[in-house]
Amino acid sequence: MTVALDHRPTAGGLPVPFACEDDGGALDHAHVVKRRAIRCALSRICGICGETLSRPIAFFGPESEGDAGLFTFPPVHLPCANAALDLFVPIGGSHLGQVEAPLRWTLVTTGGFDLIRPTRRGDGVTFRPNSVIETRSVE
Repeated sequence: MTVALDHRPTAGGLPVPFACEDDGGALDHAHVVKRRAIRCALSRICGICGETLSRPIAFFGPESEGDAGLFTFPPVHLPCANAALDLFVPIGGSHLGQVEAPLRWTLVTTGGFDLIRPTRRGDGVTFRPNSVIETRSVE
């Protein structure tokens, strides 16, 4: 693991990303906390480590999110994305805001993004990368 994940609180022996911890301290690998996701976007902080973002910005998610160009996990540093995918993808299960483990993940690096707010109460936010630099599959 990298330093980005080393300082995060743990649940079940695994670090919990910043975006998956609610403000009351509840930890859940499988769910992105909407308030935290919006905070990541508006304050330009990493959804993994909680530190200020720098460019390039990365997004990851199931292949279907990559194909649609809309991601549910907030923006992250590229090294944080790589560290999180290296840790969580091989063990499968519900992690990184995914209730079910994707068969294939997509990692996108970009210069910027748009926050897409929900149109209905209770729906989550999504993120659309713009100025895409690279897209790659992760298995």
